[in-house]
Amino acid sequence: MATLQSLKDKLEQADSRYNSQFAGQSRVTRELSAIDDLIATAQQVLSESTTAQGTPEVRKTVRESAQEQLDLYRGERTAIAQAQRDGGPHAVQASDLGIRANLVIHRYDRHFAGQGRSSRDISLIADMIGELRLIEGQMRTLADIRPLESLTADIAVVEGRIDQFAKEQKAIGAARIDGTQQEQAGILANVANNLFGQYRVLFAGLSRVSRRPETMVRLVAALEDVRERMATLQGQGLHDDQNDANLSLVNQRLQAWQAELTAIRAERQKTTMTTLVAELGGAANAEFEAFGQHFAGQARKTRVLKKLSDIIDRLDDGERQMTRLDEAMASDNNRANLRVVRDTLVLYLREYAAIVQAQA
Repeated sequence: MATLQSLKDKLEQADSRYNSQFAGQSRVTRELSAIDDLIATAQQVLSESTTAQGTPEVRKTVRESAQEQLDLYRGERTAIAQAQRDGGPHAVQASDLGIRANLVIHRYDRHFAGQGRSSRDISLIADMIGELRLIEGQMRTLADIRPLESLTADIAVVEGRIDQFAKEQKAIGAARIDGTQQEQAGILANVANNLFGQYRVLFAGLSRVSRRPETMVRLVAALEDVRERMATLQGQGLHDDQNDANLSLVNQRLQAWQAELTAIRAERQKTTMTTLVAELGGAANAEFEAFGQHFAGQARKTRVLKKLSDIIDRLDDGERQMTRLDEAMASDNNRANLRVVRDTLVLYLREYAAIVQAQA
């Protein structure tokens, strides 16, 4: 015979599933079978609570909680079914494009908002502008096929962000050449350190097969620009031991990164699509485990935001690769992995905001 405590545990597990799979997620992308499972759980608890072992007080609490969850899940199921009837498959595409745009916007908030411009990576914001323009084009194509109010609103947001990012890109470029030669050398050192940090987060110690080659190309090009600017200052007569040492270090890292890019491309060339899908899925699972270890069930006030930002950045790169694969080939496994990664990223962005609020 079931105990009231075991039934209470079932309700808590169902509530956790609901929060991770449905709360804050787009209804048009949800599976009715998943919400049906939660409804069945709440119904089962409500039925078994009448005879389960326990005190009357606990029985009353369990039955009230079960009924509340049952009402919530039934209401959510109705809303999901209605949203999917109204929007159809095009609404799912629109939702996914909105999620992708939000990922880019959040990337800006983590790496640029409120931070000194001179040390920011101009190649990263250029990459985000390019990604948003790609998404905007896909949104407009979809809007021509199936006009949706949500899609029209998203296009307006993306347009505004592209304009904002473009202005920020120019401001960052201007900040880099501001000041004396000595000050510019210091700025370039900070830019190089920013790039070194990105490499550590996105590539160091990780499987080459699952790494995004385009990101490595961007980092190499950005570091080449830093090298050229440092060398230009040197050629213009800047006599500074620190700049000379920094230039030497940048040259060393650049050679290593160019070799790493070659190795990544070589690994990709000999990797089958099936293996690539599996590698990307495995890399995502590693990030889920890292989140569970460092954030799940932990006090938000004590969490390190940089660690969560790093997890999100790596998942971002994985999501972009999965998206390109989904656009290029039909793979049920990749599509299923992509849905999980996008849902999880939405959850992590919510957690990031909650931690910011808790620590404010």
